[in-house]
Amino acid sequence: MKNLSRRTIGIVAAVIAAAAIGGGVLAVTLLGSGDSVVSPRATVDQFLQAWGRGNTGAMNRLAISPTPTIADAYLQQHDAFGSWPSSIRLLRLSKGATIATARFEAAFKFKSGQTWKYRGALPLRHSSTGWRVVWSRTAVHPLLTSTTKFATSRTLATRAPILGSEGTPLTVDGPFVTIGIEPRRLSDRVGTLQTLAANLPPLTAEAIAQKIDAPGVQPDYFVEIATIADAQYQPIKPVIYPLVGVSFRTAARRAAATPQLGAHVVGHVGAATADLLKELGKSYVTGDVVGLDGLERRYETRLAGTASHSIDLVDAKGAPARHLASVDGVAPQAVQTTLDLPTQRAAEAAVGLASPAALVAIRPSDGAVRAVVSTPVTEAFDRALDGAYPPGSTFKVVTSAALLEHGTTPDTSATCPPTITVNGRKFQNFEGEAEPTLPFSRAFAISCNTAFIGLAQNLPPEALGAAAREFGFDAVPQIGISAKGGSFPTPKDATERVAAAIGQGRVTASPLTMAGVAGTVTAGTWHPPSLVTDPAPAPGSAATPIPALAPIVADPLRALMAGVVQNGTGTAAAIPGQPIAGKTGTAEFGTDVPPKTHAWFIGFRNDLAFAVVVEGGGVGGRVAAPIAHAFLLAAS
Repeated sequence: MKNLSRRTIGIVAAVIAAAAIGGGVLAVTLLGSGDSVVSPRATVDQFLQAWGRGNTGAMNRLAISPTPTIADAYLQQHDAFGSWPSSIRLLRLSKGATIATARFEAAFKFKSGQTWKYRGALPLRHSSTGWRVVWSRTAVHPLLTSTTKFATSRTLATRAPILGSEGTPLTVDGPFVTIGIEPRRLSDRVGTLQTLAANLPPLTAEAIAQKIDAPGVQPDYFVEIATIADAQYQPIKPVIYPLVGVSFRTAARRAAATPQLGAHVVGHVGAATADLLKELGKSYVTGDVVGLDGLERRYETRLAGTASHSIDLVDAKGAPARHLASVDGVAPQAVQTTLDLPTQRAAEAAVGLASPAALVAIRPSDGAVRAVVSTPVTEAFDRALDGAYPPGSTFKVVTSAALLEHGTTPDTSATCPPTITVNGRKFQNFEGEAEPTLPFSRAFAISCNTAFIGLAQNLPPEALGAAAREFGFDAVPQIGISAKGGSFPTPKDATERVAAAIGQGRVTASPLTMAGVAGTVTAGTWHPPSLVTDPAPAPGSAATPIPALAPIVADPLRALMAGVVQNGTGTAAAIPGQPIAGKTGTAEFGTDVPPKTHAWFIGFRNDLAFAVVVEGGGVGGRVAAPIAHAFLLAAS
């Protein structure tokens, strides 16, 4: 068909008018390859629409002198940006009798979300086949020439730090040393592993042996044992560098200030894998350094920001010819936490090689988390924040609050028989304590189960649950990272109620929760725990206001906990001359006979409260209390 009918012309004109009314949005139908174009507007609409779709064949057909260079130029632009224009907008059309000029704005959107826009012009001429584009390279971009092409470059800013209290960096960028073993070169396996373990706590010789003996490890492999900052390596270099079979690799990288923080809370960074790219989205490319776990992963986009882009024209060899534009990305932003690095180091040193174990320290006056330790560091599971353990006798602090609120005093007389039976279930004292009569303060100090059960039977049914909530149980921590709160399910009967009174049954708590219990006593009220303060975590049930403990509860509780350390089950935590208060716990778990026990100690000194648990560690006063002593000594 060489000529359009009047009816066809009318239809095209209507479509063009609709496009004009829409503010230049391209909404026209492309004509067939043999159709003439009846107006410059129709030609421009079709040409720009074809460009946006990458239809270079249609663009060629709309030009006066079709040539392969049209496709080549637009395809090269597409390759440089990784896409066709995200939008093309006709700005103005100037028309004469046989010539016209269409001014447009083209926009390209980068994967990281930024958009670059530029303006250009398309000259048109009326020919025997209608209006056609007079194409040259300047139609692609006003500055493009036959000797230049587009190039884009992507730049990521330096990752922002994760900060502790007072702006102390919890991440370190600099030289790190990776220490590894080549198994076939070991001449003194036992001595080498022991020397490495002694200088690289909390690593043990057994843990190192597991790495080099792992399935698939070949004798000539470089088996990574640890990666530490160069500043940490230099003091121990004279001891470990001469070890036969041990090799060292140095590289610049980012890591947490301590291996413990890297394993839990702060996390690690590494190169983005294909699987990670699926989660992270289109703004990342293979090889980008990204957060792999912990806060590094949780706040990835904030810490990394987004890439900046430079758009240039380069010559055939890739040398810069003309800088066109720079598109700035979103600047990385630091993540602020409440962690205190000296307190963290003291906690790590105190826990040492105890494993599995955890320690959480908080500031009771506001709930700020000051230290988080979870061992072993080779496990991703964070026992300190995500653990759910029976709290054992440490829960007697909560039970005591309920008792004090309902009339019990430190001088109230109680009995401490070796065993007590409730609804057919027999309860006993863990170490066989037995006193025919004793004041409540003494029962608390020696942690007599039967005395607590006897007293708790007289409490109103809802008293324990109400007291537990005053200490933060059943609130969901909103600290900016995964964390579990304490759980106090409503007891089903009297037996469950008295089991809960001694921290058994279905009651569970994390070390974070129990640090909050100790903190509530010294502060007089429970404060929701906080760890990440900027950006502020979303509010949750942890933000529910909790009333202050009544003086008839708070004051006696402080004295009772001080008595545990002075002359009770927690004397191993004492430091002469320091006002330390606490509560031991030996929490049964599992189905073994006799049952295994977790070792607990919770306590406070001034505005520092903490909880220690050693999984399957045995007796709290013998195992967890000495860790608390070491922690408080180092944190002085």
